[in-house]
Amino acid sequence: MDRRTFLSRAAALGIAGGLAMATSLLPRYVEAAMIKFTDSRIKATYVEYESPGGNSGRMRGYLVQPTGGGPFPSVIVIHENRGLNPHIEDVARRAAVEGFLAFAPDGLYPIGGYPGN
Repeated sequence: MDRRTFLSRAAALGIAGGLAMATSLLPRYVEAAMIKFTDSRIKATYVEYESPGGNSGRMRGYLVQPTGGGPFPSVIVIHENRGLNPHIEDVARRAAVEGFLAFAPDGLYPIGGYPGN
């Protein structure tokens, strides 16, 4: 391969890589909040609870329930490796709107929680 061909292909690869990285800056509409924290159909709160081996024996979670009388069926919403982020909180709120008591524990709480906190 001659130098001109190499530089041409390297430039094309650089442009393609730059475009791929630029897409990470675009808004992720699928992760946008669909149900607000203040929605009248739910009651949302952050709770702390005892946990051996947690942050000095304490953990934190996000508890959301439908307004009105219970009892409600329950779900546990588990986050991915990024902690209890706004998307996971929204998933819990969506479950509550559908009639479930939803609890999302923050597995990263002992080390500081979601980086956006």
